[in-house]
Amino acid sequence: MTAITIKDAVKTAKEKIIELYEDDIPQALALEEIEFIEDGARKLWSVTLGFHRNKSVKAINTGVLDLYKPSQVENRVYKTILIDANTGDFVRMDMRLI
Repeated sequence: MTAITIKDAVKTAKEKIIELYEDDIPQALALEEIEFIEDGARKLWSVTLGFHRNKSVKAINTGVLDLYKPSQVENRVYKTILIDANTGDFVRMDMRLI
């Protein structure tokens, strides 16, 4: 039995992402994956969130043909937040590679 619910873990993870990226607020923040992990004696919620970040590089148009190219792919990133399932404390944030 865990002290915090799955919903509490997701809420905490979202709050932590917004806090850590306050200078570049994540857009379209969404839950992607969630998993309960037992790491030895420690119980963790592993919450993966996806969101859009502002692009740091803009496309350069080199000619008329560039008008027919698709627009830049959105810069979506994925972060896995580990939350202690007993206390609700933030443990770690990792880059989730797709």
